[in-house]
Amino acid sequence: MEIRNRPPVVTVSQVNRVVSMLIKGDRRLASVSVRGEISNFTRHYKTGHLYFTLKDEQTQLKAVMFAGNASELSFEPENGALVVCHGAITVYEPSGVYQINCSFMEQDGAGEQAAALEELKKRLLGEGLFSQHRPIPQFPKKIAVVTSAGGAALQDVINIISRRYPVATLVIVPAQVQGATAPQSVAAALERAQDTGADTIIFGRGGGSSEDLAAFNTEIVARAVYNSAIPTISAVGHETDFTIADMAADMRAPTPSAAAELAVPDASVLLAALTGTEQALKSRIRRCIADYENDLNYRSELVKALSPQNKIASAQQRLESLSQRISGSIHAKLENAERSIEKSAELISALNPMGVLVRGYSVTYHGGRVVTDAAALRTGDDIEVRLSKGRISAKVEKTEKE
Repeated sequence: MEIRNRPPVVTVSQVNRVVSMLIKGDRRLASVSVRGEISNFTRHYKTGHLYFTLKDEQTQLKAVMFAGNASELSFEPENGALVVCHGAITVYEPSGVYQINCSFMEQDGAGEQAAALEELKKRLLGEGLFSQHRPIPQFPKKIAVVTSAGGAALQDVINIISRRYPVATLVIVPAQVQGATAPQSVAAALERAQDTGADTIIFGRGGGSSEDLAAFNTEIVARAVYNSAIPTISAVGHETDFTIADMAADMRAPTPSAAAELAVPDASVLLAALTGTEQALKSRIRRCIADYENDLNYRSELVKALSPQNKIASAQQRLESLSQRISGSIHAKLENAERSIEKSAELISALNPMGVLVRGYSVTYHGGRVVTDAAALRTGDDIEVRLSKGRISAKVEKTEKE
């Protein structure tokens, strides 16, 4: 059968290319937001791209989200989740399938929830609920932990505090931290914690999706945290999670483990510091004792030096010294006098005429006078001769002149 005005024959690739160009040229399909339920979800293990299908009650639409955009998701997509995908409608030419190339994805209603959450933050900020930042006790005796009794967060807190600061007592105040009734449960647990006698309250849970952490983004929990008479440390989720309860708390910790470390000091560090302080005190005390001993010795010597008894002893020593000096001086003078007398005696003895007589000389007297010249005598005069020993009486018989 012959077909008139037959159109030119084209390839499948050409058809898909034309369709692709038509879709790309439609401005209405260049930026769309599509709501639907995720099905057939796959994360490519090598590339990290996400492949899934959006469906509603009547139809379905293929979807792809490349790794660069997927890495910025704040939640983990899964089958059955209701989401809104924002992106462009494109054609995957090799299979001739049109799809939404998703550049951003949010959970269904997340936009409204985010707006409501932001409005709540502004209102509570205006009321001053985020301005309370009391100091956390440095050496707490008792710590209340408000969290799920069976959660991993509680075990992390128990393990770290028991290791770092075992002297602290832990009081567990269980609360439901996820689900519809979680906000009321957490708020009630914070109120019960006020009667535990704790110095610090740690509240929170481990990480999770925004729905899992929703209880800590509620007004009732924020007000319970702000109204706590005991300083609070929030430990909600992971480092990237930041809730309203975090802002109302006195201190925010990125994780429950970090909250435990912030709540108590490290006993080993304290012990090392205490040992160093003890050594420093001992050294200072020894120096003080030595200084006091030196001062005491000085004052003791000073008292001795100024005491009457010491003065008497000193005077006695000086007296004895003076006595010895006087005695020595007298003896020296006596010895000098004796030597002088001896010299004088020797001189006198040398000058004594009687001393000459000892050598055989004699002294002649006439009329009681010493005769020195023979001319002074006459024959027949009576004379007396003085010898060294004895006297002789004689009569002059003859005189001669020399």
